[in-house]
Amino acid sequence: MASQRPAPRAASPAPPPPAAAPAPAWLPWALLAATLAAWLIGVRGDLLRPSIYAQDTWLADALLHGQLHLRHVPDVPADLAFWQNRYFVVFGPFPAVLLMPLVAVRGLVTPDVLVLVITALAGVWGFYQLVRTVVGEDTGLLACATLTFALGTALAYGAPMGGVWLHTQITATTLQVFALLAAARGRAWGCGVLLGLGVLTRPTVALAAPFAWWLLAQRMPAPRKGAPRPTPLWGLLTPVTASMLVLALYNAMRFGDPLDGGYLKQMISEPLAFRIREHGQFSLAFFPENLFGTLLRPPLWQKGALVPDLRGMGLPLTTPFLLLALWPGKRAPFEARALANCALIALPALLYYNDGSMQFGNRFALDWEVLGLLVATSAARRAPRWLPWTLAAWGVVVGAWGLQWFRSAFQR
Repeated sequence: MASQRPAPRAASPAPPPPAAAPAPAWLPWALLAATLAAWLIGVRGDLLRPSIYAQDTWLADALLHGQLHLRHVPDVPADLAFWQNRYFVVFGPFPAVLLMPLVAVRGLVTPDVLVLVITALAGVWGFYQLVRTVVGEDTGLLACATLTFALGTALAYGAPMGGVWLHTQITATTLQVFALLAAARGRAWGCGVLLGLGVLTRPTVALAAPFAWWLLAQRMPAPRKGAPRPTPLWGLLTPVTASMLVLALYNAMRFGDPLDGGYLKQMISEPLAFRIREHGQFSLAFFPENLFGTLLRPPLWQKGALVPDLRGMGLPLTTPFLLLALWPGKRAPFEARALANCALIALPALLYYNDGSMQFGNRFALDWEVLGLLVATSAARRAPRWLPWTLAAWGVVVGAWGLQWFRSAFQR
């Protein structure tokens, strides 16, 4: 009788990778402290003075006196719109609304830079929570991504220096961060309200709605059999639509046209005005140079030293952590969607007649860098462990250079 061979034993499945331990509760506060310390050192503790281009303060003063045109007109009315012998701020009104209580007390000497720093710190905290919610609990990557966002983007020099362009940009970015965080937590109305306030700050914030909708859809409860799937669109779009109507009314009250934001009435330099006359405010003619500035523009070599280009420099130099978004391997489901939404948000700035000028790095990139850094953080899990730390450290060092240069070149 033939001997029976024992049946081969089935290979045991590989154990699942261990879940990342929760990040320590003190980590976000340590990152906020490091960010604030870097800004205080960079401006030598000087956060209590108004910025030179405090147009949001001037608009807050006008609103407190029941009018939309400025009562205070500076000696150099940069970027104001002149219409029917009156001066108007063309940027969204929400930052000025936030400043109104302080302006009611302090007047035109309101420390708008301090308000901007507080706004930016709130955005840094929200960004940490967003990465933690969407990407995961990896302590090292949370630290790298958050420090990059705070000290390796335009926030690094923008928050402690102020000025209407940076105040508007950073306020809008903070609103976008919290809108996406609300979406990641399944709060459609909260996300919609925050995006709506973003529209009243910088309308391009609304272009983050597709990814916000996807985040919300992932958190909708599964429908009962035969029932239609619930949708978050109502809560998302209603506040955004209402804000667009408010903005249209605001434009009509200022310039007699709900679609006229005053940008074509701005008091700008002749070279910029010529570009608008030749090609309009948005044109494919501007795309090549804007793309070059965003990705490739290098610093200048002057008198034996590297000097930042006044028009900004390429993001691989100033924020190299973003390059991790291109790291190969199996992608998380949200990565492709976030990258596509990045392209949508970036498109208006790439077609714009003005590349941002008078900047370090690229401040318009803040419109989409929140999503870009989310993807980079997720992709960093596939990269060698040392690489995210190296790229984050590079961005922080370059950001410190930017703050020192910007402060010396453009004193408030």
